[in-house]
Amino acid sequence: MNLYNTINKIDCRKDIRNIYGILALMLLLVAPIQAQYLHEEDELILRMGDVSANKFPFILAKDQGMYAKNGLNVVPKFSPGSVATINKSGIEVAPENIYDPDDKTIEFTLYVGGSGPMIARVMRNPDAKPPTERVVLGTTHHVSRWRIFSGPEITSLEDLKGKRLGFSGVGAVSHNYWLNLIEHMGWDPHTDVTLVGEALNVDSLKEGKIDALMGPELHGTMALMNDFPMLADLGDFGFPVAGSALQVNRAWYEKNPESARAFVKTAVEAIAFMKQNKAEAEKTMIKWYGMKNQEARDLFYTELLKMDSKPYPPYKGTRMIMQFYGGWDARTNFKPEDFYDDTIIKELDESGYIDSLYPGGRAPEQPDI
Repeated sequence: MNLYNTINKIDCRKDIRNIYGILALMLLLVAPIQAQYLHEEDELILRMGDVSANKFPFILAKDQGMYAKNGLNVVPKFSPGSVATINKSGIEVAPENIYDPDDKTIEFTLYVGGSGPMIARVMRNPDAKPPTERVVLGTTHHVSRWRIFSGPEITSLEDLKGKRLGFSGVGAVSHNYWLNLIEHMGWDPHTDVTLVGEALNVDSLKEGKIDALMGPELHGTMALMNDFPMLADLGDFGFPVAGSALQVNRAWYEKNPESARAFVKTAVEAIAFMKQNKAEAEKTMIKWYGMKNQEARDLFYTELLKMDSKPYPPYKGTRMIMQFYGGWDARTNFKPEDFYDDTIIKELDESGYIDSLYPGGRAPEQPDI
């Protein structure tokens, strides 16, 4: 073999080694882009209890890639029942955003739904003992901000006495709001009014099944669009509430604390983004809620801006639910702290992270919680 061929072979081997080196480097660079999540599951289905403003930051986070940025593969899904309810108020949800309740392969670990019903179920069960299956890590609203809508013949809260009042279900926010208001008015919930379940929708008002609707932000928007006047704003009363909350399966939480932290971190980022990016929020309204009417989007966005920037657990709301539905004073086996864990949100707040998401390094003020 001559010297030229020998040198040529050596150069070829060097080239091959260089190619292998480049390929290895490329694999290292690509690896972080692929699915390297904090959790073991392929995906985490986020079960959302109803179609409302309180769920909006969590679908916005999906559209904006916030979950992936924080190491999560979260897929938000609404329940079929909640979609059927909101359809009666003129909102359409795409089928791909609804989970199948008959699909036994789905393991729910993340929830955004009413903490009130969960607490009420526990408190009404005399055999229940801590710890609860789920734990609340925060909530998107702590005091009443829903509104009451009725026909034009009702002009004052006093006119509601003797009337049919629509709500969703026992223990739900709409139910305990009515109980708060009835108590405030000095009425008896059993004799002075008729509480009508499964009637949290505009169709029930239009069809004369109820006389007044206790409407959250999305339902309220559609009530106004259907020319039902607002009778009262519960924001004027400041009732405590245990509303839609960031909930996780307790056993999963204990095994996946970093994933849970990433979930709460994503929530505060999404709320901050939502409040500062109306155009992007409107894209999500159209995509997920089918809100093609500009006036409806404007009204809805005005309500979204009222959302608490620091989603601490519902301290006062939890106590209120325990008292309403369980006679808390007579029960010693549960404390409010058995239902929530504020470790993550406190850390994000006290570190200054939440404030840093807003102009001037200061999040908007929020009510006493």
